Formats: sequence, structure tokens, C-alpha cells
Amino acid sequence: MRKNRVLAIVMAVLMVMTLIPSVVFASAAPSGALDGTLKIKGSATVGTTLSADYSKVKPEGITDDLVDFSWSLKDGDLLTEVSTDKSYKIDETAVGLPIVLKITGKEDKGISGSLTAATYEVSETEEEAKALAAQKKEEAKDSGKTEKAADSEDSSSETDPADSADTEAAGETEENSGSQNDSSEETGTDSQEFSYSAEITTEDGSGILDFGSAEEGYTVIPDAQYVSIKNTGTGELNFKNMSPDHFMVADIDDQPLKAGETTTAWIVPREGLSVGEYKDTITYETEEGVNISFEADFTVKEAQNADPGEIPDSGKDQEKTYKLSVADDNSELTFDTLTEGYEELETRTVTICNDGSENVTLVQPTADHFDVTPVTSVETEGNIQLASGEEQMFTIQPKKGLSAQSNPYEDEIVFSVEEDEAARATVTARVSVKEAVKEEPSVSVDPAEWDFGSLEQGYDTAPEAKTITVTNTGTVAVRLAQPTAVNYEVGTITSEVINPDESASFTVQPKTGLSANQYNGRISVKDIDGNTLTSVSVSFAVTEPQPVYDLSISPESLEFGTSEEGYKNAPAVQTVTVTNTGNTSITLKQPGSDYYIIGELSALELSTGSSATFTVQPKNGLTQGEYLEDISVFNSGNVSCYVNAHFSVSKKTVTANNLTGIKKPSDIKDLPNGTEKSQKALKLPSTVKITTTKGETKASVKWDVKGCSYNPSSADRQIFNVKGTVILPDGVKNPDNISTVIAVSVTVKAYKGTQAKETENKITGIDANGKYDTNSKITFTAVGAGMDNESPKKGDTRYLPGSWKITETRTWDAAPYTATFRVSKAGQYTLAVTFKQQKYNGSKWENTGSESSKKVTFNVSQAASVTATITPNPSVTGTITPNPSVTGTNKKSAVQTGDSTPIVPFAIILVAAAACIGGILVYRKNKK
Repeated sequence: MRKNRVLAIVMAVLMVMTLIPSVVFASAAPSGALDGTLKIKGSATVGTTLSADYSKVKPEGITDDLVDFSWSLKDGDLLTEVSTDKSYKIDETAVGLPIVLKITGKEDKGISGSLTAATYEVSETEEEAKALAAQKKEEAKDSGKTEKAADSEDSSSETDPADSADTEAAGETEENSGSQNDSSEETGTDSQEFSYSAEITTEDGSGILDFGSAEEGYTVIPDAQYVSIKNTGTGELNFKNMSPDHFMVADIDDQPLKAGETTTAWIVPREGLSVGEYKDTITYETEEGVNISFEADFTVKEAQNADPGEIPDSGKDQEKTYKLSVADDNSELTFDTLTEGYEELETRTVTICNDGSENVTLVQPTADHFDVTPVTSVETEGNIQLASGEEQMFTIQPKKGLSAQSNPYEDEIVFSVEEDEAARATVTARVSVKEAVKEEPSVSVDPAEWDFGSLEQGYDTAPEAKTITVTNTGTVAVRLAQPTAVNYEVGTITSEVINPDESASFTVQPKTGLSANQYNGRISVKDIDGNTLTSVSVSFAVTEPQPVYDLSISPESLEFGTSEEGYKNAPAVQTVTVTNTGNTSITLKQPGSDYYIIGELSALELSTGSSATFTVQPKNGLTQGEYLEDISVFNSGNVSCYVNAHFSVSKKTVTANNLTGIKKPSDIKDLPNGTEKSQKALKLPSTVKITTTKGETKASVKWDVKGCSYNPSSADRQIFNVKGTVILPDGVKNPDNISTVIAVSVTVKAYKGTQAKETENKITGIDANGKYDTNSKITFTAVGAGMDNESPKKGDTRYLPGSWKITETRTWDAAPYTATFRVSKAGQYTLAVTFKQQKYNGSKWENTGSESSKKVTFNVSQAASVTATITPNPSVTGTITPNPSVTGTNKKSAVQTGDSTPIVPFAIILVAAAACIGGILVYRKNKK
């Protein structure tokens, strides 16, 4: 029996040990919305690595794996994201700027909301950082801010970096957030301290809310009264919920009350209070230790049991009086002078008092030139009810659309009651409306003048177009007409309407084909009605060309073949054409020859582009021999112009086929730059003409292309010779050892270069006139024209992004030309990117000194926040009934144990326990 008990104990112990990981070591993972104070570990100096400190962040147990990170440099209203890692190492680009850390909870891990913290401006050394912290501390003291106690571990604060120069901890509008409050040991700088204080005022300034009295068993609760609470400190206040015994009050728990802000809260007596006099001191408390109080008074009287047979006093002996008055003697209202076409209206208020003994029904007053509206009222069938001794507030403002006149508009506004026409109160309202001063449009152009230089008459390519920027320097929008010009091409203007401080642009370029002259003029910039607003002075000169004498002849050679000696019929006549390819007229002279018959020139005077012809034919009776002759056409321009004529006369008795000559191939001219170094690309002929004793034939040529000096990668103009060896056909002999090596001259044009256009520079990733909010991260990329030219040649140009600016200039040293930023303050901003022009010199890109700018304008709006409205009493029309508010803490999330205990050791224990039990059972069985 004892052995059985021992066995049972051992088994129980082992079983319990296997359960230890899930019972002892299990712990709930943190969940809920981020709250409390986020800190930054590390000194705000160059070279330091910063990280997040969660010691004062709620819920407890937050780790790096539960949040996302965003590290940004803060430049005024601009936040430029620099890292999304868990830590950030400060480099020199951050000097002089605060660093902002924002953590955002991962919803899939049960964490919501975000917190933000910031450092002081980054310093280069630790000593500078400490000096900056001391300076900030002194500035805080000088501005009247008190230091928070160093041991206050449970407080949190929040400031807006756009409103405070002493701290850069950015608060979030929609989410719970904390601010930086690091010790000098953690950040290397003294932290910003906050003061916490508030004041509370009642509507009459007495500090007491008097709700009067009611009889026991009352069912109508007195109307709600209000108190104003103002945060007079420098830190945010987080109010605690409360529930006084005798009064219902509005909780201030929808969001923290920022420094300098004011909120209102309602108070009403509770229903069903017993007889007694209640003078309660009601105190609002904050988590920061601030207490503010006011007194609320309410009396509950015993119910008066009236005799059922008693007739109540009819009041006949009491005289009824009806009287109205204007509070504070505010019966004269003079409004500020308006300008015709006004939109915004000034509003004044007047308070009408019921000074009579009876409740009255106010008649809604009307006026010709003013709108009169009750602020709040108790209405019955559309009429305003006003009890004796009570007041009714009205707003009065001028009506829209009043035209300008010399005298002010004046109305007598009469407040009366239905019960007595004599009971009246009068308010006189007056306002002046002046004529609107017509605002004249004003624009400027940049540049205001431009000289396109000069070109010779006959130019094929006009000077590069110039971009003219038109800027609205006035206060009214301008609708522009399309500029035009006679001798210039004017591009389409980029925007027809430009608002104040906005710009549009168009291009100007001289037309092609202009004759010699000076083309000076002004291109007017006009509005849509034809009014000239400004103009651009332009100039361009076309000069007379220098005399150029040049002739071309076609064909350049004449081949008449071979005839046997004693031939009777000369080869057929061939025609030669001479063309004037210069820009000046030329006079030709009749050519002559000893061996050829030259026909008369068809014309002797050749104007530019005109031609003349003559014929050539070998003479009869020529003896055996080679008749190779250059027939020249002499002229007044002394231009070399000849045609090479060849005719061969052979002996009849000759039977051998011997080489007698090789005809030189024509020169190859004007090949495009970069032509491939090959026979085909260089247009080298595969055969040439040769003459033999049996006549004329063709022979193939082997060209030494590799041996020529041509460089296909050169951007310069090249003239070179290509040598070739003539391969004689079968049966052709060369007994006279005539050289079979020939050469041809080849000309390759120079590379002109590809010019990148600045109009092709662009900014991507951000929308022109786009709308973003203050929580948006904006990422853009600058793309320069010609950036993708990976195989540049000498003379090519391109644009590279150099810098960008919204409030301050930031530069790029190398690709990628991308940046990310956020803007913490609403408004309209302009992103400007400067592109630098570069030119390739044959081995590297060099800056030309020319720059181009590209701009994108976008709008940033404040991220919306939601404020709940609470109605205190649904039974009274126009009052407010309190409703429970819903906050982010009401959200449910799945439970996570967070148990990271290794299970392998406990599995081993479980196996060992099973082995032990098995061994004991075997032992017992064997023993039995």
C-alpha cells in the first residue's frame, strides 16, 4: 500500500512539472492603445545611435516587434523621413535639425494608436549638445514656464512642434500620444519641462451655479448651466472621470486639453433628491495633479399640500406689467465699413430682458438691411417664450448683397411682445458699404529680353527655343491670351489662367528660312480682352552668306571601253552635267581635248543650283594605246572641275589578255558618324574596272579595312584612305608588273551631339495641386532629361537633379534622386527641384553651369478630429442629454500569451516520467 502511494506521488509531481510552461511561465502579451510618454535613448549628436525607450509607455511590456518606426528630420513644418529601422544612427546631414521618432502600433498584434517623441537640434559634439540643453532650459525659465519635478514619473505631456520653440515632441490629434521627457543621462540633453495649471469660471463669473429650488418629488430638472475650463499651463491636461452625489456633470475625457485651450462642461442637479439645501463643491481633477473647483447650489423644498376645496389666488389683486429692455445699454450697433461684394460678415449680439411681471411671447423682429436671429430660445408653435426676469440673446448682422452708397444703411430694429404692443425695446443698427476698388492685373516676364544671336541666310536649323515665364505679381487672377509673333514660332502657353504668385510659360524660337535682315521685336503678353500686360523683347540677325564657289560634275568618270586599232565606229557619245553647288553665279569656259570630241556647253552662265551639259566621244583613228585624260571645265571661280575619260585602243594581232590599267574608284563622302568599320558599312566597292589588251572588265578587290585609321567611336570628322588589292580575273596576266594596290578616300561626318531638353525634366510621385493631410508621408523622385543615356558621345548633354527645396534646400550627391517628407502644418507648399546641365567631353560628364528648375505646388490640410456632443436632458427641448462616449480603449483584441519558454526540457521531463512509471510497473510485476 505504501508503495502505491509513493508511486502516485511521483506521478503527480512529474505531471505537475510538465504543466509549468503553460501555468507558471505564461504571461499575457500587451494589447490596447498606445499611451503614456515615449522617450528617445541616446545623445542628439553626430555618430550616436538612437533607439526607443518604452519605460513610460502603456500598455506595459511594449517591445520593438509590436510597433512600426519612422525617424524623420524636422525642418520647420517639413518632416523628411530618413529611416524606418528600430534604431537610427545620426549623420552630419541632421546637424541643426531636431529628430522626430513616431511609433505606430501593429493592429495585427493587438496594439493600436501611435506615440511621438523628438530630440533637440542635433549637435556635432557632446559639449555642444549639453550647452544647447542648458540654453533651452534658461529660455523656458525666462518665458515664465516652471520646471516639472524630476521625480514625477507618472505624468505625460504633449506639444505641437509647430507652436513651441522649446520642445519638438509632436502630438497626434486622433490618437493618444506622449512627448519627449528624457533625462540628460538618456539623451545627452536636458529635457523640456512643463507646468500644469488651469482655471474654471462660471457664466456670471461668481464661481457659483445657482439652480434655484424645486418641490420634493420634482420631475422637471432645472436647465443645465455651464462652466468654462481653460488650460493655463504649458503641458496637456488629462481629466479624470467623476460622479458627484447630488449633481450630474460632463466628463472631459474625449481627448487631452492642450495648453491655452478652453472647453465647456454642463452641470444639472440629479433627479429625485430629498428635501434639503445642497451647496456642493464640485472639483475637476487631472492625472497631472491639477484640481479646480466651483460651487453648485440647489434647494429641494417640502411639497405644499393644498386644500382640495381651496381656490387658488387668481392674481387679480396683483398688477400685470409688460416691459422689455436692452441689456448693457447696447441699443446702438455700428458695424465696420464693408466693401461692395463682401463675403464675410461681422456679427453683433444684443440681449433683450423681460423686466415685466409676466411671461411673454416675443415677436420675431425684422429689418430691411439686417438679419436678426435668436441665439437659443424656448419656442411654442414657432413663438419665442420668455419668462419674467429672463433674457433672450439675438445675433444681428448686415444682409448679404448690400450695394455701395454714400450714406450708411440704418434700421431701427423693434423687439415687441404679443401680449402688449406698448412693451417694446429698440435697437438701432447701421453699416456703411463702400465701392470696391478695381484691382488691376499685374504680370512680369522672365527673361524680359532675349537675343538669339545670328545665323547665315539659308540656315536649316533655328536657334534653340527659349522658355519665357509669366508670373502674376498682382492680387487678382489673370486670364491670358495666346501670344503670337510674325518672325518667331511661339509655343502654346502652359496655363490660360494664373492666380496671384503663380506662373505660366511659353517658348519662343526664330522661324527657319528668314532672309538676311535684323529681326528685332516685342512679343506682347495680353489678357483675354486684348489688353497688353507686358512684353518680351527678342532679337535675331540673319546675315548675308560669304561667297562660295563650288561645282559638281556627273558622272565623275567616262569609260568608253576598248576598240581594236583601225576601228571605224567610235564608242557612243556620253553626256556630262556640271551643276553650280555654291551660292554665287559662275561663268564656264568651253572644255577641249586632244583625243575626245567635246560638244558645246548648253549654258555658260550658271546661277546657284543651275546646270549645264556637254557631250564627250573618243575621236576616230586613234592608234593603239591607253587614252586616259582629265577633261577640265575651267570657270570664273577657279573651281577644280573635271571628268576622267578613258578609252583603250588595242592591236588587232594581240591575242594575250594582259593588264593594261586599273581605274581608280570614286571617293566616298559624308558617311554618318559612328558608321561601322566594315567594307559594307563604309560602302567600299567589291569590284573595280580594269583594262586589258582584250578590252575592259571587272576585277574583285580585297580591302584592308582593319588597317585603316578610321575610329568608329570618335565624334570628330574623319577623312582616311582604305587600301585594297585588286584580284586579277583568271586569264589576265600582268607582264608589265602594274601595281594592283589601289586606295579610296572616305569621309565620315562629325557627331553633332544629342541635346537634352529641360522641358523633359520631371517630378514623379507627387500630384500637381494634390491634396494631402498632415499625417501623409510624401515620396517623390526627380528625373532629369537624358539621365538614361548610358552610352554617351562627345557633345551629348543631360540634366541631373542637384537639389530640392520646400522650406530649406536639400541636395543630392548621387542617385537615387528620391526623398520622403511629411508636413506638420496645413497650408499650400511648393516643391522646387533644381536640375544641373552636363555635357560629355568624350571621357566624362562635366557641368556646363546652366541650371533648370521644376516646381510642383500641393496643398496640406490638417488631419480631421472628432469631438462628441453630449445632451444632458432629453426631456427639455434645446437642452443636452449626456451620452456615454466611445474611445479607442473600448476596442477588443485577441489575447496573446507572450510565452517564450522553451518546451523541449519539459518534454524530456515528461518522457522521463513515463519511463520511470513504466520501470516501476515492470519491477512490481517481476517481484510478484
